Amino acid sequence: MSMKRFNVSLLFLALTAPLWSQGPITSQAIQQAQEGRTEAAALTVDDAIKGLEGQDAMTWYVKAFIQKTLYVERDGRDPGSPARDVAVGAILRSHELDQNGRLSERLEPLLTFLAETHLEDARDAIRTSTPGDATSAQRHFEQYALLQSAVDPMWDPTPDAVLLDQQLAEFAFARAETEERTAAGPWFAWGVQRYSAAANQGHDQYRSLYNLAVHTYNQGVRQFKAAEDNLDALDNALKNAAVLWRIAAEELEEAIEIDPNRPTGYEALAVVSEALLNQDRIEWCKTHLSELGGR
Repeated sequence: MSMKRFNVSLLFLALTAPLWSQGPITSQAIQQAQEGRTEAAALTVDDAIKGLEGQDAMTWYVKAFIQKTLYVERDGRDPGSPARDVAVGAILRSHELDQNGRLSERLEPLLTFLAETHLEDARDAIRTSTPGDATSAQRHFEQYALLQSAVDPMWDPTPDAVLLDQQLAEFAFARAETEERTAAGPWFAWGVQRYSAAANQGHDQYRSLYNLAVHTYNQGVRQFKAAEDNLDALDNALKNAAVLWRIAAEELEEAIEIDPNRPTGYEALAVVSEALLNQDRIEWCKTHLSELGGR
């Protein structure tokens, strides 16, 4: 017997007769699930819900648990599993019906489990995001937040939402570094958008602004280096890089204002400031190189 099946059986065995005496069809579904006939149990509990037992929070809990079992054992935790979607709807309905909280000790573990699977899938979906589109990651996160809020109405989703945006931004900037110059722009802009969204949520702002500044500065460096062997393109490249460096400086100043006790902000601002101060020197070198090339 597998550990997953063992855990299922233990939980159902814990739901003993007094709780089920008024739900014969639900009891039949439990028996089928204990025997490993999960598909049949799913059909049976649906029949229970169509009748008077559908007003019982426990019946909806059993439906949620059976569908959760199908999601894990039949669907292999597939992010697109319809069984999980059904399980989420059923557990939320059970939570709604359980006004006196008699099922809270059973509901909360299942709510938490389903929530965590959606959070995992949200993070995994980052790798399939594209510039301007993180629909899959955001959809999974919304389900995660919905379930977590059922567990704890006072729960604040902001820290997890900020972390997701930060991870989306890092993925985008990593892609911007590896793409050809023509394809890097959309990824860079997407990274800026996600870090800006993270900073605007008021949590972990220093990290968002500092990382955004570092990536903005590096983007300017990459653009400049790409043109350093081409004197004709160097002037525009320097101007474009300087625009990014000034933006990076502003972002670092904002980060320092938020937390003036972190040395990393000052260190990074010194690097960016030096790059800006070196513009005149670069212009001087470019002029002299042009003159030498004309001789």
